[in-house]
Amino acid sequence: MRALADLVARWRTPEPRIPAEQSEDQACVLCGTPTRDTPGFESHRVCGSCGYHHAISAWTRIRLLADPGTFRESHASTTSVDPLSFPDGGTYRRQLREAFRRTALREAAITGFCEVRGRSVMLIVLDFGFLGGSMGVVVGERVAQAFEDATRRKAPVVSVISSSGMRVREGVLALTQMAKTAAAAERHHLAGLPHIGVLSNPSTGAAFGSFANLADVLIGEPGALMGYTSLRDIERDEATPPEPEAHTAESHLAHGLIDQVVPRDRQRDLLTTLIDLMSPSTRLEITRRLEPFVRPDGGTTSPWHAVELARHSQRPNALDYIARMTTSFVELHGDRSGDDDRGIVAGLADLGGEALVLIGQQGEPDGRAAAVRPAGLRKALRAARLAEKFTLPVVTLVDTRGVEQTRAAEEGGLGAALASTLALLSRVRTPVLAVIVGEGGSGAALALSVADRVLILEHAIFTIASPEEAALALHGDASRVDEVAEGLRLTARDARELGVVDLIVREPQDGAHADPDAAASLLRTAIVQELGVLATQRPSRLARRRYSRYRRTPVYQNFFRVSLGRNLGDLRRVAQARAQRWIPERLRSGAPEPEEPSIPID
Repeated sequence: MRALADLVARWRTPEPRIPAEQSEDQACVLCGTPTRDTPGFESHRVCGSCGYHHAISAWTRIRLLADPGTFRESHASTTSVDPLSFPDGGTYRRQLREAFRRTALREAAITGFCEVRGRSVMLIVLDFGFLGGSMGVVVGERVAQAFEDATRRKAPVVSVISSSGMRVREGVLALTQMAKTAAAAERHHLAGLPHIGVLSNPSTGAAFGSFANLADVLIGEPGALMGYTSLRDIERDEATPPEPEAHTAESHLAHGLIDQVVPRDRQRDLLTTLIDLMSPSTRLEITRRLEPFVRPDGGTTSPWHAVELARHSQRPNALDYIARMTTSFVELHGDRSGDDDRGIVAGLADLGGEALVLIGQQGEPDGRAAAVRPAGLRKALRAARLAEKFTLPVVTLVDTRGVEQTRAAEEGGLGAALASTLALLSRVRTPVLAVIVGEGGSGAALALSVADRVLILEHAIFTIASPEEAALALHGDASRVDEVAEGLRLTARDARELGVVDLIVREPQDGAHADPDAAASLLRTAIVQELGVLATQRPSRLARRRYSRYRRTPVYQNFFRVSLGRNLGDLRRVAQARAQRWIPERLRSGAPEPEEPSIPID
């Protein structure tokens, strides 16, 4: 019955022929440049001079994203009413009729299945032109039904938000739509399906505070205003006016609240890439493992020289390896809690035909290894959860001198972030491969090294603390690094002999810094082959074996056995001493045994 009603509604409200949304003699609302003959304005309504993204209608947005002729509107018969019969003389009903005449839309939300470069997608678009794209009962119903339809058909969702709040004249009924849409989006999430959100100008209020922020990846348009609270309310309640860039997409990106700021003309390509990476159709099936590598002359390098090579200022960092190893990489920013630690880079990538999640510890601009902050670990946690949702392998590139040792880091939850990262990677149900590519220092390195297989580059190191810190702690003298470095057994060969890594990956003869392209090629080969082996294992079995790996410490002794061994040794030494005291010297020299002497009794 609903399908018939939707068919009739679509027939009565066909896709409108929207006229030119700005006449040729008008100028850009931001910079004042005439829009006529401006490249990109006619097709995408983006000023070619300042890049300002002007408002577009929902149908225009659909034409920009969907393949021609593939969009089929759903739930078109669900139309707005005045649920509270608000006592304003019918003003709300007149506003609804006027919005319908002006936009040719029955509601602020348009939903329907379409194809985006051949990929089937449920598209949800909010139109600011219809009562500011505000959330009402019907908008909430259409959005919830769209998520439910996508869940049934196992389809990804792309939501495009241009919204300004809730409809006060629908009262608490409008308010509850936040819970309705969030619950529907969560069911879609639990089904392991992708949801990509595009935040246009403006993206505020109920939509922003509910289903929009539950997207796996959030994309903002340049300059778009966004946030749960409107900028007008912030300006009214704060004593000092906010900065010009506050409440914008760029500000949200800097605070780790969205993943990308992408111009309108590049969004279709990015959406296609993300859908492909989140819905991979192939998996590697390689069963041959690389043989353990040890360079014949590897023993000639001193431990301290290994430290110097691992810290070389020209040594490739995580982004260097990612750029050389992957064919596509979509970086994810921030922990969605207000911060973005650039010391950890994370994203979705295609490596050798395999879609995966990459997490790397990114060094400082001066070449020093990264110091990890709580926000970086929370970003890594978010990326690992995304990998588990889509059953994508996780590959970590470890290169850190340790955690950031500051009061701000401690107050930011450093201990909890470390513990949560260790715990999640120990049980995440997807293959995890860790590669120590440079300096693997302390708990910050271990946090991203809990894995099914741990690889280490030939000239990388893995240590409980830097040699300088260890020398200071043990001897009170940071200059005794040569001695301490040898005792820490921190080289790649030592780490493999101790059983904390599984494979040493060869580097170019003079180190990775001497030929980064060759180093990346060698590492890429090792990663692809190791992932091929892990891909043959069930995720649940991988998680169990990963637990067993860390449950069994390679070198330890039971206290009872140690105590028993010591007691037996003591008894043996006592027995030998008594035997030497009672056996005559001549017996030990081979002389005849004398008669047993009598023992006097007192």
